[in-house]
Amino acid sequence: MEENKKNLLNKAWEFIDKNSNFLLVIILVFALILRLKYLTINQAVWYDEAEYLGVAKNWAFNITSYQLHYVRPPLLPFLMAGLYKVGFDELAIRVLILVFSMTGVLFTYLVGKEIFNKWVGLIATFLMSFFYLHLFYSARIMTDMPSMTLWLISSWFFWKGYIKNGSKKYLWLLGPLLVAGLLMRFPFGLLAIVLLVYLLITEGIKFLKNKDLWIGTALGVISIIPYTIWYYLVYSKVILLGPAGFYGHFSQLKEYIQILPIVFQSPIPGIINLFPYFGNLFILLLFIGIGIALLNLIIGYDMIRKNEDLKNYLFVLLWLIAPFIFFAFFAGQIAEDRYLFYLYPAAFFIIGIVLIKIYELIKKFNRILALSVILLILVSSSINQISYADTIIKNKSTSYIQFREAGGWIKANSNPSEKIIATGEPQLNYYSERNVIYWPEDYEIDEFLEKNKEVKYIVLSVLEQSPEWTYQWPQKNQDRVVPVQAYFDSQQRPILIIYEVKR
Repeated sequence: MEENKKNLLNKAWEFIDKNSNFLLVIILVFALILRLKYLTINQAVWYDEAEYLGVAKNWAFNITSYQLHYVRPPLLPFLMAGLYKVGFDELAIRVLILVFSMTGVLFTYLVGKEIFNKWVGLIATFLMSFFYLHLFYSARIMTDMPSMTLWLISSWFFWKGYIKNGSKKYLWLLGPLLVAGLLMRFPFGLLAIVLLVYLLITEGIKFLKNKDLWIGTALGVISIIPYTIWYYLVYSKVILLGPAGFYGHFSQLKEYIQILPIVFQSPIPGIINLFPYFGNLFILLLFIGIGIALLNLIIGYDMIRKNEDLKNYLFVLLWLIAPFIFFAFFAGQIAEDRYLFYLYPAAFFIIGIVLIKIYELIKKFNRILALSVILLILVSSSINQISYADTIIKNKSTSYIQFREAGGWIKANSNPSEKIIATGEPQLNYYSERNVIYWPEDYEIDEFLEKNKEVKYIVLSVLEQSPEWTYQWPQKNQDRVVPVQAYFDSQQRPILIIYEVKR
């Protein structure tokens, strides 16, 4: 009887092992359903979204003079401008973001499978499918998540072309892919550093003899030359150095450490209240995995160039550490969970490795128990992450809706040549399709309005802060402006007011 039971289990496992692609399809369908649920939930766009959308609309139709800030990469608005140009609207752009999202989920599997094995790839893919941050930004028109997708694709091309000695075309296309990632989001250049450090540690300068790698590099350089010239002519700045000079450099290490429990939330009942940091299962598994990888690398440091497992550990650790160090110490931006997008796939690979080791350990005693433990961890964590994603997506779905309503009102009650003075320039520009001017200095406002007769409206809001003096100016200058439209919050407090300039 016991022998028959073991045979049945072995056959069931063999069936699962042979049909692992079916599991991948199930995960991808699951991921797609979750993302379709939130495809059109957001009723207004945020500042960053509006900047990309406004620029794309302007590039397509030359509606206003609004241009891309020099710290913004051009690839996403370029793609969106193409969609606008051929007749599509914002919905098609959201579908484009959905395509990036699903491609990222798929390549999480492909990369995990290539570097480690299909089970690490499947676990990491499942984690990515319900990861709240990936779900949230799959519903936002921003560069963070698409940039991570390009990071995964580039890593896969590198692994297939260089590590696995696949077709030389993988390496030829790697250069242009790295450039595409850079033009999606400038910090993407960190991947080139990761690859370079990895090759120097594992091969010294031997990789310099690979002609296909040089061809890919040359194609990458050629592909970025037009943008480099355009960037200098438009901004009088050098690509990468311009954006780098915009931000200060200060440590955000403490803030990013505090973000991790939120990002990897997977609370362990009873422990999370006592230990908020290590009471999250994913963080615990991640640090165990990092410890295992570091221990192996330290013990086998003299074998790194010969041992494939050590090379794999090295690559995923560099992938994990480089973005964290950059944003924690050098980026000079307010700490946000989305800035760490690049490292999340690597974190999920490491978590997958640990879960497989846990399975192998428990399997020695009971295979059903081992599988049950892993499924319990994954399912319980997915429920928590999906619930959290649903809450924040819905809570943020109506944020900045007053800008959409105000922009639509202004568009219906003004001519294309008329202008607006306001903050929240990207949102108002996108929705009103009118030129928006930032506030002049307080001592210049009267002269400015006299000289610029095309200014018809002034907009004040608490959503995007104007200079402090501007909030009293309309009341003190009732002979100059009159309120014509207002929008309120749920407690009937004014959120945004439109004033018409008396002429």
